[in-house]
Amino acid sequence: MHAPSDSRRAVFSALLIFFAAAHAAEPGERKVTFEDDVLPVFRDNCLKCHNPDKLKGDLDLTSFAGVLKGGGSGPALNSGDPEGSMLFRVITHAEEPAMPPNSKLADRDIALIRRWIQGGVLQGLNSKAIAASKPAADLALKSVATGRPEGPPPMPGRLPLEPAVRARANPAITALAHSPWAPVVAVSGARQVVLHRTDTLEFAGVLPFAEGALHELRFSRNGRLLLAAGGRGGHSGGVVVWDITSGERVITVGDQYDSVLAADLSADQQWVALGGPDRVLKIYRTRDGGLEHRVRKHTDWVTAVEFSPDGRWLASGDRNGGLFLWEADTGHELFALNGHKGAISGVSWRADSAMLASASEDGTVKLWKAADGSALRSITAHPGGALAVRFGPDGKLVTGGRDNKVQLWETGGRNVRTLASVGELPNRVAFSDDGARVVAGDWKGRVSVWEINSGRVLEDLDANPPPLAARVQLCSERLEKMMAAVAKARQELESAEAAEKRAAQAVAKARQALAAAKGDAKSVLEKASAGAAKDLTAATRRLGEAKAALTETEARLRRANASLEHWRGIAGGGAVPAGAPAETVRRS
Repeated sequence: MHAPSDSRRAVFSALLIFFAAAHAAEPGERKVTFEDDVLPVFRDNCLKCHNPDKLKGDLDLTSFAGVLKGGGSGPALNSGDPEGSMLFRVITHAEEPAMPPNSKLADRDIALIRRWIQGGVLQGLNSKAIAASKPAADLALKSVATGRPEGPPPMPGRLPLEPAVRARANPAITALAHSPWAPVVAVSGARQVVLHRTDTLEFAGVLPFAEGALHELRFSRNGRLLLAAGGRGGHSGGVVVWDITSGERVITVGDQYDSVLAADLSADQQWVALGGPDRVLKIYRTRDGGLEHRVRKHTDWVTAVEFSPDGRWLASGDRNGGLFLWEADTGHELFALNGHKGAISGVSWRADSAMLASASEDGTVKLWKAADGSALRSITAHPGGALAVRFGPDGKLVTGGRDNKVQLWETGGRNVRTLASVGELPNRVAFSDDGARVVAGDWKGRVSVWEINSGRVLEDLDANPPPLAARVQLCSERLEKMMAAVAKARQELESAEAAEKRAAQAVAKARQALAAAKGDAKSVLEKASAGAAKDLTAATRRLGEAKAALTETEARLRRANASLEHWRGIAGGGAVPAGAPAETVRRS
């Protein structure tokens, strides 16, 4: 009588075991471990170079302990943070040295290692997840300095000069920032930040951003750190902070499920604020990457975020025209700044933290008093929409808009200058550190530098830099043009000198005739003498201009020659800074 029951129980137990095994085999549910999943990938692709006998890069991937130890470049893993892990960046070829060097791992293997790191770097199925690593450095400052820091301004150090990506077409400039104390501008490129000097207009290096598209760039208030925010829409996003003097990633915070559209680093470097499509303003701690405040006030995408220079306040704006001031350390709301009828496209604090400027798609730039949130002034800056606004070191404003204009303003509302439009939709603008130049980037991928006093464009900066070999070729072509220009300038100088000599001879001859002439003849000669003197003056002026042109052209020739030798030295076997490999990609 009991046999059927026992048989049913046996069948039922077998089915339970079967379904449990099937469930465990689901790739989306099963834990990824080093022993069962990652080591086989390493064995097939990596262990020939990274074993106890060879130890390329001082990295042993044959054991879990060896992977945790890392190599000569430091720790290989940052538990819970694939993009912040050196191992993941090199296997995705987002950073040098690429692994494997001549090919990439299969997409399924890269996805497996990503899941392993995200899941806490498990050794085996019964292992405990390793706690997420803390940031590599304590960024917090003891005090906030609102003036120029002591010592020389922070300048880019040994940054990669080989671009991580060479796009087929120039990508739209979606992020741009200028150092507050150094002649350095950072602009968004294709999955990388591109840096240039704004005094010499020279390319200064790249910082790979494997996280995706860039939407925000901000220098720290002391100019040493550079924040970048972005990601992949509907997939992932976050914030990366580099030390520009070394090119080192110092922290990665704010792991999001959508791209980050706006972010900033507080003046004391204790907080990172960010926002995006989830309509939530979030404030993270830099010391451990933890979330400190989650502010649910915005009714649409958060599109603008900025801390005040003194570190007390935080401003944020959204796509619905909402604009708010918050206490930076508590996240408490201070004021709702009502008045804009369109999306907030940008905010900027004046250096004294007393005034906030906001730009909107309603075409206006509004000025607000920080102490009480009152509206001070509304400037109809760009019919059709104001796309960007930044305060300069002297308190003036620069704006860009849908009328394709870049304009300078006083806070009283007077238009100081309209800079010649050279592109389309200048949606990112900035002053140079000395306030003498303006940089603007547009949707066509053009980055222009203007000299404010003259209003002329000095040069366009390349946000899509070519590989080193191509750069040497470009420098060679530029050198040939400069040499031709010098030859032409010398010919013009010789012509001007000859003209001056002939004019001087005519004046001397006229004066001799004048001294010997009488009456009407003297009057005629006086006119001739005056005409000859006028010709001499013109010839002398032309000579001076020719000399100045020759001097400037020769100086440009020397710079071009020096630049060529520099890039030849790098491309011809000199020490090339570690950077990402060049690759050609389609513009998305």
